[in-house]
Amino acid sequence: MLEKIKQIFIGNKNIKNRKIYIDDLRVIATVFVIGVHTVSLAASMTEYGSIAFRVLTIFNYIFLSCNLLFVMLSGALLLPVKNEPAGIFFRKRFTKVAIPLVVYYILYVVAKEGIDWLKPDHWFLMLKRILTGAPVEAPHFWLVYVIIWLYVLTPFIRYIVHNIPDNVLSGVIGVIFIICTLDTYLPLFGVKSVFGIVVDSFAGTFLFGYFLAEKCSRKMENVFLMAGFLAFLETCMWIWNGNNYVDYIYQNSPTMMAFSAAIFILVKRLAVQKTKNSFFVQWISRYSYSILLIHWGVLHFVVKQKLHVDVLSGGIAGGCIVMMVLTLFISAFGAMILDNTLLKWLQIPFSRKKK
Repeated sequence: MLEKIKQIFIGNKNIKNRKIYIDDLRVIATVFVIGVHTVSLAASMTEYGSIAFRVLTIFNYIFLSCNLLFVMLSGALLLPVKNEPAGIFFRKRFTKVAIPLVVYYILYVVAKEGIDWLKPDHWFLMLKRILTGAPVEAPHFWLVYVIIWLYVLTPFIRYIVHNIPDNVLSGVIGVIFIICTLDTYLPLFGVKSVFGIVVDSFAGTFLFGYFLAEKCSRKMENVFLMAGFLAFLETCMWIWNGNNYVDYIYQNSPTMMAFSAAIFILVKRLAVQKTKNSFFVQWISRYSYSILLIHWGVLHFVVKQKLHVDVLSGGIAGGCIVMMVLTLFISAFGAMILDNTLLKWLQIPFSRKKK
């Protein structure tokens, strides 16, 4: 009985050649995504330009690396796989991302707008909304749509990375940084960037995750660690001095790319001697995707409205920590329940093994 309960929490973690640091990064990205929505809420309730606002904005920058980390992790996990037919990939892996998105999308809409959306005469409109993009009830779903798009591209990108020399791949990573730099800073000189569509697709970040996990040399890792540290210092300076920084430090800006890469490499190195993760890390890692989907509703409805947690109570630290911890654990339990009931049943037709 206890073994069955343990398996529900952490699943089968004895997979051959499992990379321990991937679980660590998943947990960090999951905590960060909750953190960014917590501190951004707190920042919106403080005076613009105050010390509290600037401190919260720095933490917002740190936590916002979660977006790149999630995309990098997807690349690190999916692109190294060889000899997997596209049909099997889409049946087994793509559906594990798409089905939860649809389920949680419907739950958010129904929770906000009513149960009428479950009636057959609303199904076409619901499908249209899902195909349109993230709902207003769950704006954070934009990242999930990006990840799903990258899943669509995965078989094609796999073919490329498995058939080009390592030195060419290193050159591609360099080009990715150049494109991201031009897209970020050309507007400073009054030049409209033509690279936005390429950069916003996050395909470069996806490939970057594979590079960091599989092909990055020790020397290059050191370069990224130093670049990430300098990028963080520079960004903190911009924020603290109140510069017009919003368009130049987030998402695929070179500073955020370097900072996220430094986190990735640092966690990878720190985990090199580890053979097993803690129960907590295994638990949060297993349900990280569903936590990403459910946490917005838990934070804003359960924790904020029902539990009446004030994000600024106890100073800017106390309320934020309480809100983050409650959101993480409530989301983890909610994700675990849905993953092992509704989502598990819906995925059965796509997980049948060939006889």
